[in-house]
Amino acid sequence: MAANLTSDSMPARLSSPWLEHAPSPMATVEGATHRVRDINAAFRRLINTTRDDAEGKPFCELLPENGECLALLDHVYHTGKPASFTEQERPARAPAFWSYTMWPVMADGRAVGVVIQVTETAPPPERTLAMNEALLLGSLRQHELTAAADSANIQLQVEIGQRRQSERDALMLTKEISHRIKNNLQIVVTLIANEIRRTPAQFAQGYVATESRIAAIAELYDLISQSSRVESVSLDAYLREIAKTMAASLLEPSSGISIEVKAQAVDIDPDRAVSFGLLVNELATNAIKHAFPRGTGRIMLIVERVGDQIELTVADDGVGMAAKDPSKAPGKHGSDYVAIFVRQLGGTIAVSGSDGTGTSVRIRFPLLVVSSPA
Repeated sequence: MAANLTSDSMPARLSSPWLEHAPSPMATVEGATHRVRDINAAFRRLINTTRDDAEGKPFCELLPENGECLALLDHVYHTGKPASFTEQERPARAPAFWSYTMWPVMADGRAVGVVIQVTETAPPPERTLAMNEALLLGSLRQHELTAAADSANIQLQVEIGQRRQSERDALMLTKEISHRIKNNLQIVVTLIANEIRRTPAQFAQGYVATESRIAAIAELYDLISQSSRVESVSLDAYLREIAKTMAASLLEPSSGISIEVKAQAVDIDPDRAVSFGLLVNELATNAIKHAFPRGTGRIMLIVERVGDQIELTVADDGVGMAAKDPSKAPGKHGSDYVAIFVRQLGGTIAVSGSDGTGTSVRIRFPLLVVSSPA
């Protein structure tokens, strides 16, 4: 197809933006000497030149050895008919111009210039070679990335293994320390038991209370040493162990007093577990001493979760508050330990009961430790 113009000159319209940004190498030449009117970026890269070095010069100076191209330019210019040319084999000279197409630029029925478009810049074998090289480089890069990923994965697995081993070592160390603490506390309990046997009954109550408190702490460390977790303590298991220890140390085999446990599966941090155990021990011991003057009755140890709090209830079906010595009631001066342990748990205490209906002590404390502001 011929390009038509309205004048016999080559106006600026041949230098329109579409030519400059065309993906194929393109140039416009004018006149019988085929001077370069415009040459786009793709063409300039193809022959490795600049716009200033190319524009205004005869096209043959850009291709001094390409006679076929110049002859075809003359033919298109003089005949006004488009033409194309493709070598069967890539020539040694002017290798960039082995396939191209030319269109005449017509004005007033005659050719005033020619548009040249290089249709292919590399023959199929060379394109295939370039593709193969690109594929090879891509494969090598992929191999490098895979190797790097494998190396990073191995390093990550090593670090994970080391961290897990460190966690196992820390767990074993904590359990070993807890086991040793428990053994040492058991030795102290045994020594106190020996003192109790040598002390008259009217003077031995202090030893008995101390023995029970230390035994409660020993049960905690025994529980930690046997657990697969050390960051928390299961209150239901801890409560049952405390009840078992108290029954063995404070109640005779023929006693009519029983200690029963009803507990949900709730965990507490080890730091507060000591205060919890001592609190349970103190309240249950208080009930054993004062709630059953006839020597029969039941003590209930209850733990349940209430929202974001834990509720501990120590209840008995004994004689009730009115029949007891007021100094022995929780919250009075005779039970300073109870107030201390409740405060350490960050909790609140409520006591209920009346004559003949027993006593119930409820303590609520946070499920999680809440740091107080500095």
